[in-house]
Amino acid sequence: MISDPDIFRAAQLLIDESGEYAAPLANFRGEELRIRGYAEASELWRQVVAAIDELQHGRRGDEPLN
Repeated sequence: MISDPDIFRAAQLLIDESGEYAAPLANFRGEELRIRGYAEASELWRQVVAAIDELQHGRRGDEPLN
């Protein structure tokens, strides 16, 4: 299992490389893996998408820091 810091590092790398397209690209990759039957890998990409959103838009309300 990948730890949260690893998810956030992956998210930051995608943001650095793809800017505003980071979340759509990560989402596409996760969906592609889901369709191919790789549920666990797909879930990791969903976590990366959530981390991208958090990094680009900040925490919401009373959400804890990771």
